[in-house]
Amino acid sequence: MKKILNFIIVLFSFGTMFSQSENLNQTKYQFAKNVFEKEYLKTTYEKFGGKITIENETTIKYDEKTLIIPDLKNEFKLIFTKGIFYPNIVTGTQIAEVKTKIELEKMTENERIFYNMTRTDSLTIGNFDELKLLNPNYQTKRFLIWIYRKGMANPTEWYFELQNMKANEKTNLTEFIENAEITFIKKGTIII
Repeated sequence: MKKILNFIIVLFSFGTMFSQSENLNQTKYQFAKNVFEKEYLKTTYEKFGGKITIENETTIKYDEKTLIIPDLKNEFKLIFTKGIFYPNIVTGTQIAEVKTKIELEKMTENERIFYNMTRTDSLTIGNFDELKLLNPNYQTKRFLIWIYRKGMANPTEWYFELQNMKANEKTNLTEFIENAEITFIKKGTIII
């Protein structure tokens, strides 16, 4: 009897493990759902109009600004290489002066912290994830990303939306991204 009971427990454990699906109570949806419901304001962002240089698998330059994107699934790279999402959307068009190592060493700790908080020359993207349960239709895809700034230990979570008005239920992800534009972006919480 004990062996049968153990077998049933193991069987149910595997069943639960493999049958897990996404739900709106998951951590990745908690803040995002609130942002899209209460702070949503549709705004169309133009694609990047400058020079895009793909330096390597993880680094893309947009004129003088850089995005570092390690561990990004290939299907989402088009969002960045096509200039749909680019640093100016987050940092604005202002270009911060990049200090030399000697200049940084002469600064006080507070000055260095402030300098790093206001840098606009380089951002790192992490934890890129589609929020599938928040997609209201076939023409809209919503995402969350973590954005790291140089010299800052903790990233900030951001939420954004892509829309492709030509998309339908048969449109694959590559086709969707090819004709998509950002229609909403919002800074969320700091990840601790």
